[in-house]
Amino acid sequence: MRKFLKAMTTRLALLGIISLMLTGATSWLNPQVVNANSNFAVTGKDKIVFTMDSKVITFNGTKTTTDVPISVVKGVSYIQFKTIAKLYGFSVSYDSTTKSSVASLKNNKISFKQDSSIVNFNGKNIKATGATYTKSGNLMVPIRTWADMTGSKISVKGKQVTLDWSSAPLATFVVNEKNIVAGQTTITTTDRSSSQLGFAIVAEEWIGKQTIYNAAGQYNITHKVKDERGVWSAPYTVTINVSKANEAPIAAFTTDKDTYKLGEPVVYTNKSTDDTGITRNTWTGNEPAFFTPGKYTVTLTVLDGGGLTSTTSKDITVLDEVLYTKEQFYLNFTSIGNKFPIESSLALKIPTIPYTIAPEDITITRTNSPELLLGPAIDYTDTLSGKVRFNVHKQNGVQQELELHLIVTNENSETAYIDINNYAAAGPATYVTTSGKTAVKRYLQQLLDNKPAEQIALLPGQSYDLFDDGSSAMKLNQTRTIFAEYTVPENLPLKFNLVVTEKDADPIAALPTLQQSAHDTKHVRGTFAHGNRMITADKVLGANGADKLILGDKGDKAYDQLLQGIDAITGEAVTNWGNGGVLYKLQLEVAPNTAIVLNPRGGHYGGSFIVNDKVVELLSNSIIQGPTEAGFLHRTGKTQESVTLMFLVSPGSNMPLNLLFLPLPSLTNSQVSTDTTNTTDTTDTTTSETTETTDTTEVIQ
Repeated sequence: MRKFLKAMTTRLALLGIISLMLTGATSWLNPQVVNANSNFAVTGKDKIVFTMDSKVITFNGTKTTTDVPISVVKGVSYIQFKTIAKLYGFSVSYDSTTKSSVASLKNNKISFKQDSSIVNFNGKNIKATGATYTKSGNLMVPIRTWADMTGSKISVKGKQVTLDWSSAPLATFVVNEKNIVAGQTTITTTDRSSSQLGFAIVAEEWIGKQTIYNAAGQYNITHKVKDERGVWSAPYTVTINVSKANEAPIAAFTTDKDTYKLGEPVVYTNKSTDDTGITRNTWTGNEPAFFTPGKYTVTLTVLDGGGLTSTTSKDITVLDEVLYTKEQFYLNFTSIGNKFPIESSLALKIPTIPYTIAPEDITITRTNSPELLLGPAIDYTDTLSGKVRFNVHKQNGVQQELELHLIVTNENSETAYIDINNYAAAGPATYVTTSGKTAVKRYLQQLLDNKPAEQIALLPGQSYDLFDDGSSAMKLNQTRTIFAEYTVPENLPLKFNLVVTEKDADPIAALPTLQQSAHDTKHVRGTFAHGNRMITADKVLGANGADKLILGDKGDKAYDQLLQGIDAITGEAVTNWGNGGVLYKLQLEVAPNTAIVLNPRGGHYGGSFIVNDKVVELLSNSIIQGPTEAGFLHRTGKTQESVTLMFLVSPGSNMPLNLLFLPLPSLTNSQVSTDTTNTTDTTDTTTSETTETTDTTEVIQ
């Protein structure tokens, strides 16, 4: 019961059943309000001091008396009911029906019965610390119970008993605007002030509140309110931060020269500035070199975080005098990870070099179909063991938000242990190519990091969501790509279900209710063996002119044959068009002074490669549009090199790919080192990915 009483005390403290019926004026520093029942001044933070065996009482420093002094009965201290009630501002009456003495204030009522330890507060009975009794015709009530009922603090020092309580209103408020900009943001507030017993708020004062703050800085806004009794609240202060108004960026750049020869490298230096930071640079005409004489205009547009832009342009004059040819320039000066234009027919003229493939034993489960998810369903199911790599690439085709989950279930009679070797996910993304190439980059970086596998124990009959990474659900037209690699005991195969659920649904609980999705026949869905390929060539590439390796081609004469597998849902044979999910490992000997470039032949391509233990992204801010462009992977030095290349085919991009090994042309007239890196700002947006389209088939040339 004591715990219940304390709980009620907390509630009463919040309600503020401690105020007095007050009238009159007050001031900010020293409010004085007359209690209508007691004729004593109250401040909203009040104190009564009793003295044992004395009728003298001190109320806020003013002495008065009670008819009956404090008395102690069976260890419980008592005070006269009428005195304490009126000092607190309660009206006192007697209810003949219930035979109770009643203290009332606004909508609150406390009732005591003679010789009873039950107190009724607003219709609820509460156990008191002692039973009431009558002394000299006066009802005596337990002081502790009264203090608990009114949220008062009680303290005892010698013969003095002190009650402290607050009846002041509260002046809380919130500033509605989160980001406040000087000279721009209009300030509004939501007033949450209240008088603790429901007294009307009749006045308010603000200090430091402005509609608009014209200068940046930190400001204090202070609020106070007065209730209908005339009691003022304590001041309540909120500190706001006003930021400087966003200024438009200033676009600026320089070139190392104003006049250039044909094929001469142009060095662009971005000198744009902004008060908050530039978020995007968009160049037009900023060719790394020009190969036709004339006047060219280069334009730079910069965007800041506040959405403001600035544009500047500069003219460059190109003379009719050759410094470098296109071949000399692009092969010697294009930086690693960037692209350059190339004649589409060039690759067709270069001899194809045969190579040897040594397959490695890992199972690929590729589910690129149906790429468009049409609602909750089971997307794919198979029972697998050994090393397994999942290649998942999905796009939401409905309005509802959808999530991907890979549920692994142990249907064996003993505990199985599964190793999570690698897990790389990207998206939800607007563009399918962005999602695909980001997932590949993250997966390859994990291969280089070579972190220890995480092991999960699955009890018999237990299921576990392997894709529970906390990522957000896919909205309409958003894409998500996942590469995940696991090791399953050979003698304890585990069942895998790729399921699609609505946002925040429990995938394991939903699994028994989901239906298998239909195959759209356009995308690849199946399980394939020998998912890694080690490639070697019996030749020093580039030693006797340009060489070419073709990857992901089709046809009986192709070296890199497409994987054949089984659709575990239908049992039908399927072809892994584009060899998605295959990890290629190329160990090659490359001649000195040779460029290694990627030339896609089936359409656009955006992805990453490991080149000699370093991830090279093609490209960081764009894609290779097709056969008329090439991405630069590596440039050998003055001696023959052993070059290791590794990559996964990037979902959303197209096969086949040509790896070209092109001898670097001599720079007979050059005084510029072949170690020259970027000639343009790497953050430039020269090609927008808004030109990407959703891939509906794997294009094989």
